[in-house]
Amino acid sequence: MKPTGFAPAVGTQFTFQTAPAGEWDGIVRCQVLEAIPNERLVYSWKSGHPGNVGYGSSLDTKVSFTLAKVAEGTRVRLVHSGFVLPTNATAIKNLGEGWTRCARDIETIAGEQR
Repeated sequence: MKPTGFAPAVGTQFTFQTAPAGEWDGIVRCQVLEAIPNERLVYSWKSGHPGNVGYGSSLDTKVSFTLAKVAEGTRVRLVHSGFVLPTNATAIKNLGEGWTRCARDIETIAGEQR
């Protein structure tokens, strides 16, 4: 998903759009909580609706990317935390698969941003 309105500045609010479900409009609402150039980016990730079960259930989490220099280049650590089980079991599965695809493509994505 491509973000709308993203800027790496604390306080910036941005969104992602995905498939709606039930009472959820499919919008993921985020806010940058921490932004240290070339070191760390943390943002909130809120989505879903309390009336949904499974896909589209309420989600109030954080995503963090931390960069560290290593001999071979840069190590990227991605943590998406704050899931509540069993309510967010579907989100953990779906987002885990999405972040895995993203991690595989990180070198290409980073190369495009140079």
